[in-house]
Amino acid sequence: MCTLIALHRTISGGSLVVAANRDEFLDRPAEGPALRSTPFGRIVAPLDLEAGGTWFGLSPRGVFAAVTNLACGNPDPGRRSRGLLVVDVLGAGSAREAAEKTENLPMDAYNPFNLFVADRDEAVAFSYEGSVRRVDQDGGVFVIGNAALDAPSPAKVARLRERVERVAAGPADAVLDALAGLCRDHEPGARGALDAVCVHTERYGTRSSALLRLADDGLRDSRSVFRFADGAPCENGYDDFTFLLRALGREGCGTDGG
Repeated sequence: MCTLIALHRTISGGSLVVAANRDEFLDRPAEGPALRSTPFGRIVAPLDLEAGGTWFGLSPRGVFAAVTNLACGNPDPGRRSRGLLVVDVLGAGSAREAAEKTENLPMDAYNPFNLFVADRDEAVAFSYEGSVRRVDQDGGVFVIGNAALDAPSPAKVARLRERVERVAAGPADAVLDALAGLCRDHEPGARGALDAVCVHTERYGTRSSALLRLADDGLRDSRSVFRFADGAPCENGYDDFTFLLRALGREGCGTDGG
């Protein structure tokens, strides 16, 4: 995943709102969201068919996790898939527990990444380049791309953050549609098409897009919504996958997420 927007406890009626575009090589195989079995229980997540794991997912306890790759000149193919880390942290009982697990990651186990973890109570982000660094952000607005979170923001991220903050300050019932509009944006930057939110090049581009709103009362709350576009969102509509939240909520009956 290359662009992640998360609004944590900033929107009325939604403890967490997420919009995310996955940018990837066009020939890399993947499956869309489904209920998936893991060693830690079931989750809702898409699937990377090449390396395994996923770029984002949600647990029955309402823990959300997502990863973006950090730009790296020579990634080590022998290191563990970053997508499997998402599966690992979704086994935690809360975002706080997931954060503690992440803070204890071994050195040089993964190629560089950013990781975002949240539930209805907490949200935290990390950058990993040989070792892990927790990066706290104020205000509940997260805009995460392919640069380390404790480095100066690239122009693409800074420009997008300004627009996200305007969306967050607007009407709560218009947030998902407004974020969908941002995910379709083609405004270029210094690197041309690669600096757009919705990327199109000959071999690489935006492969999918997701919109998620988690209500305060959990996955089965009627205000919790999940939409997914299989392909660039400028060319493909967002299909309604909210039924997966309801099914996951039934899995989590008796837990915080249920």
